[in-house]
Amino acid sequence: MRTMWILPLSLLLLFHSPAEARAGQMLVLHVDPGESSLDFVLGATLHTVHGRLGSPSGRIAFDPATGLATGEVDIDLMKADTGIDRRDRKMHEQVLATDRYPDAVYRVDQIDLPAGLRQGENDVQLHGVLELKGEPHPVDVPAMAILDGRRVRATATIEIPYVDWGLHDPSFFVLRVAKQVRVEMTITGELEGDLAATAPAAATTPAGH
Repeated sequence: MRTMWILPLSLLLLFHSPAEARAGQMLVLHVDPGESSLDFVLGATLHTVHGRLGSPSGRIAFDPATGLATGEVDIDLMKADTGIDRRDRKMHEQVLATDRYPDAVYRVDQIDLPAGLRQGENDVQLHGVLELKGEPHPVDVPAMAILDGRRVRATATIEIPYVDWGLHDPSFFVLRVAKQVRVEMTITGELEGDLAATAPAAATTPAGH
């Protein structure tokens, strides 16, 4: 696999063995590329551009109690497309430079779970660094993660200020393109580890009430 984002969004190399993960109450999320997606929306004066990045892959190890995390999500930028060949060539050659930077990587170092990890809906905040075109950029990702057994489906939307990050601005003449691109992500995967040990403690009712 090519080494280097995106999205962020990355979104993962494991530094703990499964046995160590269980002993430390760590969980490991294995991202399923076939069920995950990264779409983007870019505003413009004449029309809005909709496209898709390559499916994310990887894995993340994290401790639901402390939020400590390690791992990365890799995005294959070579598969980015908007459905129009001429526009896609410009995107790959001038904006993403995928001949030199075929991947983007989101490296995760913290996952906040304000209400703990439980079956059903979970508010999640990921903290990490997105490496895009070889340059690191701190990126926080607020997400909604639905846990069904061991299956996780997380959705999130972030804004990437690609022009401020030094990427080429494709605007020309009367066509003006937004300086930020909205990335809409769905990350689906399977959790490995002891879910029972990481579940929030059930509330107790005092006797007589």
